[in-house]
Amino acid sequence: MATSEAGKKLGIIGADKNAAEIIELFSHNKGVEILYVADPDSAAPAMALAKKLNIKTLTKPEVALKNFKPDLIIECTGSPESLAMITESVGFAGVIDVEAVLLMNKLFSEHRESANHQVFADLAGVRQEIDRNTRDVSKTLHGIEKISNELEVLAINAGIQASRAGEFGKGFAVVAGEVKSTARVARDLAGDIDRVISEISSMSKKIDQSLKKVL
Repeated sequence: MATSEAGKKLGIIGADKNAAEIIELFSHNKGVEILYVADPDSAAPAMALAKKLNIKTLTKPEVALKNFKPDLIIECTGSPESLAMITESVGFAGVIDVEAVLLMNKLFSEHRESANHQVFADLAGVRQEIDRNTRDVSKTLHGIEKISNELEVLAINAGIQASRAGEFGKGFAVVAGEVKSTARVARDLAGDIDRVISEISSMSKKIDQSLKKVL
């Protein structure tokens, strides 16, 4: 059977609530095209839904089988006569029982839910680790800022004392200048660390957003 570029083509025989669930399941899937829903009862639940979604409806299943060639037909009536008519037209390989489809969907949904919980747990763990490391880095940053300030005060005081010492304080003035330079480097380093912390905090917020999507 031919397959369109859009994906698999489906035919649905029977239009009860299970058929309506099948339509809901596949109607928004770009990889599947529902060609028709066929049922003698034009007021059946799936017939009304199919019309609402602009899916072709037919009240004679035999006409649908004769004029349309889907890749798969989902048999929703549960009737042996209906199954015999379909298999005579397309063979057993082209027919799927609606209960099998719904069961497979249930299993996939449970697997997806389990996977989502695992992703949630992993992301939550990563976020906690990021927050813990951020707190540790923040403590280190505060320590660096404190040392930087102390070095700068020390350099200023050393400079004052060196100027008072006149000629004898020239060598000490050089040391004071180096201390001041070190304080400036430490302050710049603190600024870099602060920017990294901000980026990490932004990453933590993004993880929060991802966690909300998983839920």
